[in-house]
Amino acid sequence: MSPPQLYWRKFTRNGTFDQDNLADSKFLAENFTDFFGRWLQEGDNSKVSTCHDLVMKFWDGNNNHPKYDVNTFAVADAGWFSRKKRPDWTWLTSSLRFLTVVKLNHKESISTSPDEWTLFIVGSSRPTNKYKFLQRHTFEKETPAEYQAWNYFGHSRDAFGDASYLGPFNGHVNGACIMKELHEPWMHWLGNETSSFKNALSPDDVKEFQNLPWITLEDDDPLSAINTNPGDLEDDIKRGVDRWFDTRRLLDYFSSTGQIKENPSNLPRWVAHLFLTTTINIGSALSNGSGGKYILPPNHLYDSELLSTVSTNLMPKLPQILFDESDYKQAVKNLQLCILVSADDGEEADITLPWNFLGGDRRDDPKLENLRFMKLQENSEGLSPFNILHASHEDALGVQKMQSIQKLPDSNSTAPESFIGLFSAQTFNAIMMVDFWNPIYSWKRGILMQYVPLDTRFDGKQYDLDARFIEKVKSSPNAKITDTPEYEFLQLLNAKPETHQKAILAYFEAIQARMKKDPVGTLEDYLTLAESRRRIYRPLPLDEFGPTMPFALKYPDPNVPMYLEMTPNGTTRDIPPRGRTFLSKWTSTLSGVDPQILPSKEDEPSQAPVAIDALPKPSGLAAPCQATTSQGGPGPTKGCPFMSTKSTAKITNANDPAKVASVPLTPKKSPTWTDDILPLIQAPYWVSGDPAKRGQGWIAMMIKWGNWNLASYDDVKERAVSIYRHLRTTSMPITGNPQNYWPEEALEMFRNWVNAGFPRDSSDSPSPEILIPKPIDALETFKIRRDIMSLSREELAVYQSKLDDILQVGALGSKWQELGQLHAYWCLHYQEATFLWHRAYLLYVEKLIGFPIPYWNGYASEAADPTSSFAGIPPMFLEDKYIHPVDKSERPNPLKFALALNGHSKSGKGEFVTRSSTLTEGPSSRHWKRTIGLFKLYHRQIDHALRQSTYTSSHTAENSGVPWAYITTFSDHQKNKLYPYRFDFDGLFEQVHDNFHGWVGPDMADNTYTAFDPIFLSYHANMDRLAGIFIDAHPESQFTSGFPLQPFINNGTDISYHDPRRWCYTTIGDMAKDTRSLGYMYAAPASPDAVTPPSAAERGILSPRATGGRAISLPPGILGQPEAKQGNGAIKPTTASLVEKEPSVVFTEVGCTTSSYRIDVFTAGAQSLVPDVTTNPDFIGQVTRIGMGRGRQGDGPPNSGRCRKPAATRVLPAGEFKEKLSEGSDVKIVVTNLETGEEVAEQEYVKMPGFTPKVVWLAE
Repeated sequence: MSPPQLYWRKFTRNGTFDQDNLADSKFLAENFTDFFGRWLQEGDNSKVSTCHDLVMKFWDGNNNHPKYDVNTFAVADAGWFSRKKRPDWTWLTSSLRFLTVVKLNHKESISTSPDEWTLFIVGSSRPTNKYKFLQRHTFEKETPAEYQAWNYFGHSRDAFGDASYLGPFNGHVNGACIMKELHEPWMHWLGNETSSFKNALSPDDVKEFQNLPWITLEDDDPLSAINTNPGDLEDDIKRGVDRWFDTRRLLDYFSSTGQIKENPSNLPRWVAHLFLTTTINIGSALSNGSGGKYILPPNHLYDSELLSTVSTNLMPKLPQILFDESDYKQAVKNLQLCILVSADDGEEADITLPWNFLGGDRRDDPKLENLRFMKLQENSEGLSPFNILHASHEDALGVQKMQSIQKLPDSNSTAPESFIGLFSAQTFNAIMMVDFWNPIYSWKRGILMQYVPLDTRFDGKQYDLDARFIEKVKSSPNAKITDTPEYEFLQLLNAKPETHQKAILAYFEAIQARMKKDPVGTLEDYLTLAESRRRIYRPLPLDEFGPTMPFALKYPDPNVPMYLEMTPNGTTRDIPPRGRTFLSKWTSTLSGVDPQILPSKEDEPSQAPVAIDALPKPSGLAAPCQATTSQGGPGPTKGCPFMSTKSTAKITNANDPAKVASVPLTPKKSPTWTDDILPLIQAPYWVSGDPAKRGQGWIAMMIKWGNWNLASYDDVKERAVSIYRHLRTTSMPITGNPQNYWPEEALEMFRNWVNAGFPRDSSDSPSPEILIPKPIDALETFKIRRDIMSLSREELAVYQSKLDDILQVGALGSKWQELGQLHAYWCLHYQEATFLWHRAYLLYVEKLIGFPIPYWNGYASEAADPTSSFAGIPPMFLEDKYIHPVDKSERPNPLKFALALNGHSKSGKGEFVTRSSTLTEGPSSRHWKRTIGLFKLYHRQIDHALRQSTYTSSHTAENSGVPWAYITTFSDHQKNKLYPYRFDFDGLFEQVHDNFHGWVGPDMADNTYTAFDPIFLSYHANMDRLAGIFIDAHPESQFTSGFPLQPFINNGTDISYHDPRRWCYTTIGDMAKDTRSLGYMYAAPASPDAVTPPSAAERGILSPRATGGRAISLPPGILGQPEAKQGNGAIKPTTASLVEKEPSVVFTEVGCTTSSYRIDVFTAGAQSLVPDVTTNPDFIGQVTRIGMGRGRQGDGPPNSGRCRKPAATRVLPAGEFKEKLSEGSDVKIVVTNLETGEEVAEQEYVKMPGFTPKVVWLAE
């Protein structure tokens, strides 16, 4: 078989034609090295010429165990527009295109592993047409050459090099996927917001898509196979951008040995992300503002994208800017905003514009210099208001990476993390505050960039870039002229963060004042500002939107410049001449034959003008290594250098070495320490968060605990076999996040390095010796319980479908009803077994549904913030509907509509479980802030529990202490340990556990009903996570290991109600261990925990130590102590004890009750008995007593032994009320029956065990 005909393109960048060259075997070996490059060389793959044929090479939809994961998304300029509104426009197209993401099944997307790849295939609305799957629009009407070929354009590593161009090779690594909408509401992607493209499809569209299985499911509506959650693609894109920048940072700032370079590379391209708008995203307003109003996009007012990514002390908490839809519509009408669509040849155009005014030009045909458009929709911006350009995710991430090159060591673990970056925090804040109000196309920041040095030096502590930049600005003649960027920057440089924050708040207050006084006029100003920014951007070759963005017919003349900017007082004005000159000069070079992302200095001439037909075209959906070129005769290339769709390239033979610009790559070889192993250690690409930070953490930990250096070749070589074993068995690294374990490909690279004789660098010759044989068993995998707030819509739908289909939460006589009764009659409380019994319960449920239960993190720091999206019950428990992932039907949401016990809610208000009305109403409830504020108290209680040293007290130790007879001497400085008391984790944790149950209520507040609410599973998954954190941090804990957790058997994965052999049941010992031994782990929370306790390693415990072996244990001081002087059998103290004490409110003799109660505790002199943490200074805290319930028929639970007899305690630390409490003082309590909502009289609650508090003063 003859070798495939594959090409590579040489960019001339001088106005002459680009050159397409036939790739020889050497070029193929050195450059076609990624998965797709290799794939093209296999068999007849290079002859694939349609999008459909390419996707079908990987599609295996009918296989239950497919090799590939194929995920297709759809995007359209006008997918929201119904063709029924213009049935006469038969020529109308919605500009629909498809993006298919292919990866190996069960592998991570956008992986940096050579064995895990992700392929993006971009197709037009006609996937079966030849050569139509690489561009958004095809303007050429000529028939393509008979033979087409794939053309190589470069490697992303070239993004900063000589081969760089606009798009992916300019650092815009998402260019290949055109993922410009990175946030909701997803105006143009097929998804929840756009609902359906059905009404936008033509009959020809329907016919085209009907028989393509990767687009339409069999016997289903068109596009039914499309992934309707663009957020999944967003995750892939963001992960790809993040990893690209990590690699770029590693190459530019670090040597091959992992040390910071003295002189980093590509400095101007890094700082461009801070000073310039190197690429953009699009977004719009959201409709979830209070009172049904819209929220003005923050990215329109300041660079929210960047400032939410970079760690900074610059930003205050800002209010939302809200607007009414009626005011907005009037402003849109005043501007005559409309959506334009290219007019058909036979139609009379509404407006004619130059070719470069909306992008999407036809430069190769001089007769079509002007383009004709018709109004698709008048007085509209399309699907959502404020269809704006805003700062890009790439620029934000570029800045974040250059400002966190390496973490600085800090002995204070509670202090914010500090990093080595290019600019100091003070200088960074000053740069951001220069033109803060103009997040994109800021001429002021653009001009400041000319003062950034082209290089910098690292002196071992910091870069000299910051100081040199400031000095260059100071030396400018403009530095002393007011109203210049130079003067403004220097004035801001010495300002404190508080000063910046006041300016930002004043800016928002000015906007709010304008909106209140003249909402229509203000909205019109801000919409005009958006139009100005669009017109600055649209002539550029990377205008990927064209008609997707609105156009203001109020300003139809493209020859009249439109340069507007926002001011600090919330008004808009014309950009001054200096700013216009800068923007005009810079954007003209961007659209030239040699596009330069970096602007020239003000005293340098701009690029000479060139003929229109010599300029590159918009790239559309072009992707590197996915473009076609003809195999025909020579011809000019006038298109964008990422695609060639017909015979337009001049062909040269790559066998002529003089005409081949070879790109050298490292040949295949054995791994070496400097090139392969050390980078894996110093910047592990697979970890969560910052790889360099994670790697430095590993190195520091081993230096601290092992006294050897992971970054040392000799140290690692000496311990290599042991290191491999620890890594493979996941005993290293010590982590709570499974993503941080070494993946198989990294382990294999390490093993191959060891077996090759530990080569230090490429100059070493391998000396093979098998020290580590190839492993036989695959690595064990764990079920991962994830934060429910981190799940994508599709991932959540899978979980919902399991509750729906398997447990049948909406049906009587179902497995769901059985599970609820199992809990009601068998769960254990007020004892050591409580949380371990529930651990077994969750394992049993997971075995039934075959899916890990997502957890609801009520311990998230943001859960106590009434304004946060993490406050209250997670929104997925309140939604009415969900889309079933298999049949795509819309169904009642099982997380909300779950049948209560026997179809009767505890509240008596219906058949489904009910929750607190305050929580279901949300922020509109008048009690919302007070209810959410209780989480501050709950978080303190959880923190208190996690800080204890013992999980539980055994029966023999519950009353332990130091007998006074053993205290042999007294002084005025008695040690606190002589007056012991002990808090236990299990009792403290169950105390706050009960509070959460009562908080959700009513069904969750009654033990007979609680497990019928699906929130019970996610809530207890989080409590299990927190209990696991304690158990993992205290491997020395002791448990009553043989205690049976009935009715569970087989480590909680099955049940038996009747087996008399108690030894066969799952025990406390089975459950009280690392969750990995039980087959599951927890992913990191979506919002960080309020407080994270120290791990076992951080406490200095690398492994538990065996204890015991004593015949007798004697109290301290017995052996070797002088005999105490005694008189009349009593110890005589020498002085009075002066032990510092703190008050606590203690309830003793706590046991189970039938009903549930809430006890609110106040100081004795309390003026208010409102349980509000934020407003009542006398509110000490709250104790919830969850009742066991009355059983199904009110006859009580049959298993009366599942609660301890009244012997438990509950405690509220009251140290902050020390001044209001005194020895022997009382407290006020209010007891509320959660079933009736009525207050319980004192003469009633004193009859029940454990309801009378005592103020106890305990040693600090």
